[in-house]
Amino acid sequence: MDKHEEMGKGRRTYVKQFRRSCYRAKCKSCFTNWIARQSNVSTRRIEDYIKNSKQKPIHLILAVPTSQRDLPVKLLRQRMSHILKLGKVHGASVMFHPFRFNKTNHRWYSSPHFHLVGFGKSSDIKNAFGRYGWYVKEAGERESVFQTFCYLLSHCGIKKGYQTVTWFGNLSYSKLHVEKESRITKCPLCNGEFEEIYYEEPIHPVIPSDKHFEGAVDEEGWYPVIIVEYKEPRYEYAPTRDLDELLKGLTLTDQC
Repeated sequence: MDKHEEMGKGRRTYVKQFRRSCYRAKCKSCFTNWIARQSNVSTRRIEDYIKNSKQKPIHLILAVPTSQRDLPVKLLRQRMSHILKLGKVHGASVMFHPFRFNKTNHRWYSSPHFHLVGFGKSSDIKNAFGRYGWYVKEAGERESVFQTFCYLLSHCGIKKGYQTVTWFGNLSYSKLHVEKESRITKCPLCNGEFEEIYYEEPIHPVIPSDKHFEGAVDEEGWYPVIIVEYKEPRYEYAPTRDLDELLKGLTLTDQC
């Protein structure tokens, strides 16, 4: 704060709100943040491939036939990957959905299927999956790739030990490297590192309580959050026999 005044920025504090999140898919409070972050990462990967290939992404539903629904998911994934190669898929993201929703009785029922967002000819893919009895349905174009991922991740299968989104072909991690999105973690006024601060009153007169805010405000009333590191107390232990004698002595003293 003092640095801003030294630089001629006035007695101003730059405030940028951050939301605390564990970003875990299984967290009831943070699963929407996980969906948004995963969708953003996946969309950037798709868009990066579009720039290089000039192709349009397709969205397909790959339904497992009834005769194969009892097979382990790992085997289904292996079979699906093999068929994708036969279908001449250049690259794709694949998400597994173990259930479907019945709109009549409002219940989920077992119906394993995969969603594919990637690049290739739908006709080639349909012919390849048809050989193994799998059903392929074109989901049609959506408003945006990001919204498509948000929708698919909102009800996908999540299980420990399995990746929710897997990448195939030219979109795999070994073949396509996408630069990580840079995060704004420095103050634009002085280029200093952000630190956690708080306002002494419950409500700030300028910052809306129900909306995200970022900008410079008067520094009055703002204080840095002091984090006190907790240290485990150290205990000294006495042998049981010696401790018993001490307690016995205290008892005798109390009786006097």
